[in-house]
Amino acid sequence: MFFANINTKYLELAHRNLLDIIPSIERRIKDYFEIDDYNIVIYVGLENGAGWVTDFMRKPSILFGLKAIVNLEWIDKLEGLIAHEFGHLVHWSLRRENMEELENDEKFWLYTERFAQRIEDLIVGRPWHFEEDEWFDWCEENEALLKQEFLRRIGEKEPLNPFFGSWYELFEKQFLGYYLEYKFIRWLEDELSLERIAKLKREKIESKILEFLRL
Repeated sequence: MFFANINTKYLELAHRNLLDIIPSIERRIKDYFEIDDYNIVIYVGLENGAGWVTDFMRKPSILFGLKAIVNLEWIDKLEGLIAHEFGHLVHWSLRRENMEELENDEKFWLYTERFAQRIEDLIVGRPWHFEEDEWFDWCEENEALLKQEFLRRIGEKEPLNPFFGSWYELFEKQFLGYYLEYKFIRWLEDELSLERIAKLKREKIESKILEFLRL
């Protein structure tokens, strides 16, 4: 549940924890990847969620929303969130492309979000910052159902937000798209390096998404 009014001490704690943790995640990311000049912005608000990457002041920029972090109870799960958003930044840098433009076609979320999730997996490991008890096991047991529903929504041009957004539930679960993304990128890694995956052409990404969902 999201609350309009939040005790400022929780916002201050989230802010302090971000400042404490960001440098260590940044160093670990740079052990694996070169990333371009970028901004990090911490703001008070819900807006697009706890974290997102966008073009700000002519640079790719990571934005962290303190209210969303507090509402989602992620104050103590910031390593994963930060690593995930740096994953988007890495993807942006490797493709040298505004990733928000790619994501205008929602099915590409299965690619862009999962690449970021794979970086989180690489940097901090599972369980991921949004996981709840038995969530992953439920996803494993219902993978065919999730693929079927994702394909149905693509075919019928229904929104895919329920698979990803912090405000949504699907099958009484949240963040189910992140599980599919994990499986998708690991499947691609059977043939390709992460860097090659990051640079795939749009047509190839689309064909691979559909192939994976039909397995």
